[in-house]
Amino acid sequence: MTYDPQQRFLSLVPGGNGIMYAIQADGNLYWYRHINWTTGTPASWANSGAPRLIGTGWQKFRFVLAAADGQVFAFLPNGDLIWYRYLLSDLNTGAGSWHSASGSRIGTQWNFPRVIGGWNNVFYAQDGNGDLRWYKYTGTNGSFSWAPNSGAKIGSQWQPYTQLFADPNGVIYGTRHGSALSWFRYLGSTGSFNWANGGVPVDTTILGPFERGLFSNGSGAVYKINTNTANPPGPDNQLQWYRLLNSETVNTSGVQWAGGSGAVVGTGFTRENSAALQGYPTSVSTRQGTNLDIHVSTTFPSYTSSTVRLAPASGAPVTVTPPASRTGQFQLLRSGYHAAGCGWNPSFSVSVGTGTSWPSGVYASQLKSPQGKEHNVMFVVRPSSPQRQIAVLVPTNTYNAYNFWGGHNQYTAGQSGALRTVTLQRPNMGTSWDNSYLAAPGIIDHLLYSDLLLFRWMSSQNIQYDCYADNDLHATGAGWLRTPAQGGNYKAVVLTTHPEYFTQTARDNIAAFQNNGGRIIYLGGNGIYERMQYTPDGNAVIFRRPDGSRDVFADSGQSESQILGVSHFPPTYMSFAPYEVRDTGNNPFTAGTGLSVGDSFGSVSYDIAASGWEVDRLQAAVPGAVLIAEGLNNTGGAEMVYVPPVSPKGWVFTAGSLSFTGGIPFDTAIQKILLNVFAKAVA
Repeated sequence: MTYDPQQRFLSLVPGGNGIMYAIQADGNLYWYRHINWTTGTPASWANSGAPRLIGTGWQKFRFVLAAADGQVFAFLPNGDLIWYRYLLSDLNTGAGSWHSASGSRIGTQWNFPRVIGGWNNVFYAQDGNGDLRWYKYTGTNGSFSWAPNSGAKIGSQWQPYTQLFADPNGVIYGTRHGSALSWFRYLGSTGSFNWANGGVPVDTTILGPFERGLFSNGSGAVYKINTNTANPPGPDNQLQWYRLLNSETVNTSGVQWAGGSGAVVGTGFTRENSAALQGYPTSVSTRQGTNLDIHVSTTFPSYTSSTVRLAPASGAPVTVTPPASRTGQFQLLRSGYHAAGCGWNPSFSVSVGTGTSWPSGVYASQLKSPQGKEHNVMFVVRPSSPQRQIAVLVPTNTYNAYNFWGGHNQYTAGQSGALRTVTLQRPNMGTSWDNSYLAAPGIIDHLLYSDLLLFRWMSSQNIQYDCYADNDLHATGAGWLRTPAQGGNYKAVVLTTHPEYFTQTARDNIAAFQNNGGRIIYLGGNGIYERMQYTPDGNAVIFRRPDGSRDVFADSGQSESQILGVSHFPPTYMSFAPYEVRDTGNNPFTAGTGLSVGDSFGSVSYDIAASGWEVDRLQAAVPGAVLIAEGLNNTGGAEMVYVPPVSPKGWVFTAGSLSFTGGIPFDTAIQKILLNVFAKAVA
């Protein structure tokens, strides 16, 4: 067997009229047809439910789209767009043949993080900055021909939509963090800016924010892979059907879902888009001068691996070990892998060096297929002993909590009432995007990409730092996180974009550091919020209390404000705004920015604007706290705060926003504030 039943397909590509092209992890391309695609029930499939094999080698593509006339559009990792057409001869069995021009290249430089559509030969390509661009293929039989104005910008700020997919005639669906399925319809035909409802989305009030495998198959028929809600999870193998009856007129006739929406119409449709090439490290953190095992499963006969440092000053990865050829090995997942780990054998080891060639920081083992399909296995290299004056804590617990690989994480719906044990020994899709380090991933980010924006800026300013992962603070925090007054190296510790999850030991170690004069630079939001535990072997994280409720530190009298000065402010979620200056005379950080009270900054961020997504505010009296700036979000913005030192306790600077680090590359005021913060940190 060359695929795992628990992650059989890479993608399910709709072809109209109930047709689906299913790309198996081993590259086999299968034809399916859901006969009752307009009604959902009873579940009835062409060819007696048996898939028809119509192609091989399709795992090499980054993604695949289709039109309703048998055209299939396949995107290679190098940006080439390849045209195929399946000439169906029997709608009941899937019999047919490929057009003689199939395999023709009809486009180049399609290096976009996301492309959706294919219907009516129209594509919507979203770039890393969140701009949406319109293309229309006008060629016939694989010829190279595109409509005038192809590439025209038709929208902006599409980053908040974690999933996007399209229906014919301009209909686009998207899901945002914490929101139901949204509906749009593009009315233009020449790349003009022309949207139904003025471009304002319509909430369809169905399908939640963490759904998997969403796609549409024409005339409002929407499918998804059902997430198993058992704890521990069972297989996610059910295909569910929905239909929006008025898919092209929702803005004028209201949301009208068909009766029977949500019906299970098929089983065995497990899906994981990384299943052809994926891997994980034995540990998310390793010390300089050690060996780290990398565990890989792939359906490719061979691949290459290299090691790259992800946060140099230039932003491009620095190769520290050149590509090495590897023999591919396909490995099955073991039972209970969501909690127990994938159980794959080590495929090779990374020999981690020391000194200037291997400085402490964030690295990845970069895996590439023969055609260039990429998977990045991230890990932290900690110093062999403390070397700098600044320590950066990489929030690997948060990376794991939101890791959607395997469909289950800390936020899986329907699993209330029980502890959640989530393994660290699995691929992490929050840190492993294809080509993610060459360009922005195109989706708002509170995980690795936003942290890389900070690390790259620090490197560009020659701000030296040592890196540690969350589990290092839990296991050895008392040993390395010490101030000069304690005989240690570190004057300051940096908490990055979203340091949400701490063990009690890790929290105690941060507090002890601060209470011995350590400075805290907190550049994110919703930090030190929820208590978690590691399993005894350290290979998995246990979230929540035995009754399934979240173990929030504040509930036991340990509010994050006791350390950070601010605390999480739930009323503000998924809104974005600039900061407005409230003080320039009582803090040391606004000097040289040119800002005056009432001025705004941070209006542009990779994550829309610098105050937003989740924010923190001064919700309790903090002696001496200075409110430097406040986000202009309607429901209450982030509060940028300075808490002066009170001997022996060190000072705190807090940005109070998940989207703050996303503003660093774009805003000179933010850059100057941070230069002042880091200068004071080592003074």
